[in-house]
Amino acid sequence: MRRAFNIAVLMLLAYLTVGRAMTHAQAGEEGSMSCERGAEMVRLDAMGKGFSDAASSGQGQNFLSGCLVTGEARFGNLVARD
Repeated sequence: MRRAFNIAVLMLLAYLTVGRAMTHAQAGEEGSMSCERGAEMVRLDAMGKGFSDAASSGQGQNFLSGCLVTGEARFGNLVARD
């Protein structure tokens, strides 16, 4: 039983490592940007829609947080990657 658990943990770590490596490899593709640039675009878009400075900054920070945690986030047809 312990051996099966160890194998499962090893497979999970391999899956997460490969996924992160693929995200970094795709970061240079056309149509991708950094998480910070994506957060700024979200903030400016919110300001353009009439949100206050505090509300638009909050939306930008939320985008940045999600992008950094998952490694990527989408803004329209652009992909922001860590």
